[in-house]
Parts: sequence; C-alpha cells; structure tokens
Amino acid sequence: MRVSVCICTRNRPDELERALRSLEESSYPIHEVIVSDDSTDNATSRRIRRSFPELKYMRGPRQGLAANRNHCLASVTGSHVLFMDDDVVLAKTFLWNILKTGQQAERTEKPPIVTGLENNRGKLVHPNEQSFLGFQSRVYRQGEPLRTIVINSTVFPVQLFDELKFDENLIYGYEEVDIATRAAGRGYPIVLAPGAINDHYPSAANRDYYEPHVEASRLYATFKRYRFTERKRVKAASFLAAASLHALLHGVKERKPGRAWRTIHHSYSMIARLRY
Repeated sequence: MRVSVCICTRNRPDELERALRSLEESSYPIHEVIVSDDSTDNATSRRIRRSFPELKYMRGPRQGLAANRNHCLASVTGSHVLFMDDDVVLAKTFLWNILKTGQQAERTEKPPIVTGLENNRGKLVHPNEQSFLGFQSRVYRQGEPLRTIVINSTVFPVQLFDELKFDENLIYGYEEVDIATRAAGRGYPIVLAPGAINDHYPSAANRDYYEPHVEASRLYATFKRYRFTERKRVKAASFLAAASLHALLHGVKERKPGRAWRTIHHSYSMIARLRY
C-alpha cells in the first residue's frame, strides 16, 4: 500500500504545518504528500517553501473543496489516497490500522475503501448513515453495509478515481457523502477500521466562507443520491419537497427566512446543472 496523502488548504498556515509535522511521525511510510493551496495570500506558500520543500505543492483552482480534491488527484502516484483536512493530526499508527483492516476484509471484485474514526475535540465521530432528509445522524445497524465515511480517516484505492471524481458543484460540505454513496453504488465495499483514529481540531478560519454552502450541499447531494445513485424518482421528488419545506420552516424559526430562501435557490441551481 503506497499512500498518497492529499491536503487541501485555505488560509491556515499554522494548522497546515501541524498537520504536516504529524505526517513525519507516521510509523507507516508515506509514499508522497500533496498540498493544493486555495489560499488568498502567500503565507502558506512561503511556509511550505521554507519548512517542507520536499513535498508536492501547487496552487489550487479556488473553486471549492471538491475541485481542490480533484486537483490533488491529478498528481497522485500512489496506490491509495488519504484526504486529510489542514486542521487534522495523523495518528502515528493510523495507516498500519488501515492496512490491517484492508488485508482482513472479505475479498471482493473491487478493492475496499477503509474508513476509520475521528476524534473531534474529544468527541468520537463514526461514519453514520443519512436520514431521509440527508443528515448524517442514523447509526448503522449491525451487519448493515456502510455507504458513508469519515473523510479525514478514510483511505481510498486510487482505482476508484478512474471511475469517479468529486462533484465540483459542491463548494463545501457533503462531497464526502456524495463520493462514498456513489462508490458503494458501483460495488466498492466500505469497511470500518475502528482502531484507526485521527484527531481533528476544527479551525475557525474560513468558516464564514464555507458555512453558506453546507445546507445547499445537503439538499443537492441527497437529491442526487436518491435520483441517480439509487434511481428512485419518487423518493427524490418527495425528499426535495420535504427538505425544502424543512429548510424554510427552520429559517422562519431562526428568523432568517431570507437565508433559507437563498439556500433553497442555491440547491435548486446546483440540481439544474446536474449531468449524470
């Protein structure tokens, strides 16, 4: 397993340096490190040139997180890929746990996607299934096949990305749900490595930039799953009506109806651009 670690970053040079230092402590050898930088200034590029000249650094496309992930993929030469946010710390034995689980997984026609867990400031995050409205809130039943992942703790076979890419309509949020559900739909098994746990320290930087996209991404990605991955037209239409009403009522409750309308309009605009 030759692991390419891809880190997409935006205006977080301090967090990025901590993430990169953690890669140096990995007890499993890392094949390559790729950083795609969507920053709006030169602070990150200067830090990389000074402290990490050996890694692959490139300017990002500045078209959102999904586009930035695809930008990384174009430079990958390993057999497997780990996407790590710039505010994540890699556990020393994480990759060994992933390798062990992958080797023990049932042999299938397509190689497994192995997802671990995430320690998010003391809270352990598992890969939960989506509810009908698209929230990742439903705990999987014992023996139920996984269709979602924890992106900061997931190692993908590079073969997957010959078939699928991240959906660049998704500026931020739910791009990991979208890629995982589509991969599962194409026969890639998702297996859990409960001992593979990375630490996530969510940075406040960029939250104002990313936040407006999350709810629209949920509506778009969930509609896309029902309509095209699962091929359930009625379920997709029912979801869109129910989710739109839910978003509007929530906006009224929070006294932000204008924001709710913008979210709904944005998601519908994304759906209108769907090409599947």
